[in-house]
Amino acid sequence: MSEKPLQGFIDECEREQLHLTRFIQPSGLLLAGTAGDARIRHLSANAAEWLGRQPETLLGQALTDCFPEFPPDTTASDQAVRWMYPSADKQLFPGLCSGPAGLLDGWLSCNDNNWLLELEPALPESQRLAAYRPIPHRLFRMPSSESEWTRYGQFLADTLREATGFERVMIYRFRDDDSGEVITESLEPGLEPYLGLRYPASDIPQTARDLYLANSHRQIPDRRAEPVAILSETGPGETRSPLLDLSLSDLRAVSPVHLEYLKNMDVTASLSFSIVVGERLWGLIACHHREPRDLPLPLRERCVAMCQALSLAISGFQGAQRLLELSASEEYITRLHETMRQSDEDYARGHETDATPALGKLLLELVGASGAALVDGNSFTSFAQVPEPAAIRAQVAWLLEQSEEHIFATNHLPELFPPARAYVDRASGLLAVRVRHFSDPGERLFLWWRPEQPQTVTWAGDPRKSALSDQGQQMLSPRASFEHWVETTTGHSEPWSSSDLLRARKFRSLLLRDINADLLSP
Repeated sequence: MSEKPLQGFIDECEREQLHLTRFIQPSGLLLAGTAGDARIRHLSANAAEWLGRQPETLLGQALTDCFPEFPPDTTASDQAVRWMYPSADKQLFPGLCSGPAGLLDGWLSCNDNNWLLELEPALPESQRLAAYRPIPHRLFRMPSSESEWTRYGQFLADTLREATGFERVMIYRFRDDDSGEVITESLEPGLEPYLGLRYPASDIPQTARDLYLANSHRQIPDRRAEPVAILSETGPGETRSPLLDLSLSDLRAVSPVHLEYLKNMDVTASLSFSIVVGERLWGLIACHHREPRDLPLPLRERCVAMCQALSLAISGFQGAQRLLELSASEEYITRLHETMRQSDEDYARGHETDATPALGKLLLELVGASGAALVDGNSFTSFAQVPEPAAIRAQVAWLLEQSEEHIFATNHLPELFPPARAYVDRASGLLAVRVRHFSDPGERLFLWWRPEQPQTVTWAGDPRKSALSDQGQQMLSPRASFEHWVETTTGHSEPWSSSDLLRARKFRSLLLRDINADLLSP
């Protein structure tokens, strides 16, 4: 087999229009229409199986005529039509209707394009106690230390495995490079652990991440099940039926690439929950099972509530840490700022200054760097372990040409600036802050460096093998092997943390305040 370049595979994955598939999974029934219009314009071909009615008797009919009691519990005239207009919330209608398959729960969503009503088997009475059991109070207590977070994550994973009956539950966190890492795991005895394994960004393309961001969960009861086609009505004056947007659908059919991926992992059923923090996809909680498993919607919703408790805990912890960091760094940055001002004033008066050693120490401690430099035009002052003067000047010229960002940070400088390979022991990581004085055509730059810190990462399979070729024909397909693959990276430093960047931004703000004060002074 030949390998296809990773970026080419990612590009093909991104072009997959996952939300516009014309199929659903057979674990339920889909009815859909245009937002603001009650007519059923789209219907899955398995209507007879679930409702005992042929699709042609439903297409083109008003949903409220086909289901006279829908929407239930309407107490005002406008509520009778509100359901078919865009809403940020999905609505659950337990026991909405009955058919050959028994009592059915309804799940309604509506975006700017269309409304969707999905019907699934109603929750069995024997499972109602489990579905509506209160969320454990422990999940609403925000951890405050690393050990507490470890125990919190393990408790959540164990609780979800008990609630879902899945064999494996993993808390999967996205990293800054979009790769993911299993940080917590609960699994049945005898299964191979995935804890600590890293997965490349191409395993979850951005198109899939966008759908995870829009939906609280995604269930695949049986990857081997045959998908069901969606039938569509062609309206007056239309040459073809409109595309149906399934972005909010629970039943949406699965990408063939992902089905192959699950097969390669020996997974038959999966259930994933989105962990959203600050409107960004922080990670996922993935549940895997080797046999088909279909979890009723109310049980999935209870699990969603537990996962949202994790999102709230992470958000609260990050906010508290940010406040603590701001409070702790305020005094320190102010002291550094005053030392700089004293050094500048002494220099402007032509006086010798003893502030330079203190300034160097404070600059290094500000972001935990091993070397630093203050650059003014063609002159600079350096501290501790830094590249040679010519190398510093070359870096400054490259920075000014390459980026217009006020703050630049990388932990892999040699990849971006190849000459840095000659001094990775001093400068594999670079953090730069640029400040321009309006009365000076030049710029003042503050540079911080960190040395190389080789890292060993254990991947779930070779991350470079993201596409396969069959008989010489390129095809979109996931990697087939998940055997542990160890990679040692060089030319990288310890990454600059969000706290480091926060301090750098605060420091720059104080410098700009001085510049503005000088401009406004008489």
